[in-house]
Amino acid sequence: MVLTRRVSPIASALPHDGLDPQTVDIDAGIEPENTQLLEPDTIDSKAKTHTSSRLLIWSELPDWMRDNQYIFTGYRAPTNSYTKCFASWLYLHNETGNIMTHLLGALGFAIMCYTVTGSLLREFPTIDWRDATTLYVFLLGAVGCMGMSAIYHTVTCHSPAVQRTYNKCDYVGIVLLIVGSCVPIFCYMFYCHPRLKMFYLGLIFSLGLLTAYVVVAPKFASSDYRPVRAATFIALGLSGVIPGFHSFWLFGWEYTLNAVQVPYMLMMGGTYIAGAVIYSARFPERWWPGKFDYWLHSHQIFHTFVVAAAIFHYIGVSKALRWTHTVGLDLCHAQSV
Repeated sequence: MVLTRRVSPIASALPHDGLDPQTVDIDAGIEPENTQLLEPDTIDSKAKTHTSSRLLIWSELPDWMRDNQYIFTGYRAPTNSYTKCFASWLYLHNETGNIMTHLLGALGFAIMCYTVTGSLLREFPTIDWRDATTLYVFLLGAVGCMGMSAIYHTVTCHSPAVQRTYNKCDYVGIVLLIVGSCVPIFCYMFYCHPRLKMFYLGLIFSLGLLTAYVVVAPKFASSDYRPVRAATFIALGLSGVIPGFHSFWLFGWEYTLNAVQVPYMLMMGGTYIAGAVIYSARFPERWWPGKFDYWLHSHQIFHTFVVAAAIFHYIGVSKALRWTHTVGLDLCHAQSV
């Protein structure tokens, strides 16, 4: 059987008018010569016939590319080509913001490894390999997270298998960032108490491995489990609260406040949580479908919050390092346990 598909100029206008693609009458005003004959097995893969600059609407997507039904337009066609995926950096589509927010974030933190951090590690003669390792674990976690995220959003239109693989990399990257963020907290909170430090570092690494399993397991891979994944990340991020109470109980509020720069840690944690909640709720596109297809949809906001939270964290860790090497080391003997 041969099916007839009518091609409408209305569809090509969709990226600009915000209409629901499911409600558009694609037969309106079409002349007979504007029809195409498609074999049935071509229907499911029809998006592949489009050029890279021809963006698709929701109703044209194959099932494996459908993730957020509140974003109607601006989708890249499936490419089955890494070259074409990365070439999409050169034109606007609804993943452009997702790619660029974390690509620029990854580049920024990578540059900090050689500029700001290098200068910071030379400020005090008491700074040693422990401080350098602490900072670089966090920075490399940030670079890894944002870099893998940018790559995932670049190749998500490649093919089902590639999308699934890099989606798992994306989630593992988030785990790396959270675990990497906890390392400086525990190291400076228990700087003079290596056994406590190693205990909590072992705990966070174990929780990180568990979270990585949850987010890459096939059972939790579908969009229906988005709230579960978000809750898992929030729980992992909050795992630093217990060591904080432990430090407060052992050393008091003033020491804990300065050793880990609590105000910056609260800003960091609050920003992560806010971003995860927005991502899970799909705000604002759930309330205004089709109005945030290219810019300011929930995933872009989440990415921006991740970058902001990482910046807050780096500022706090830098201040904690300076406090430790000006005041904190003098308190080590008094805190001996």
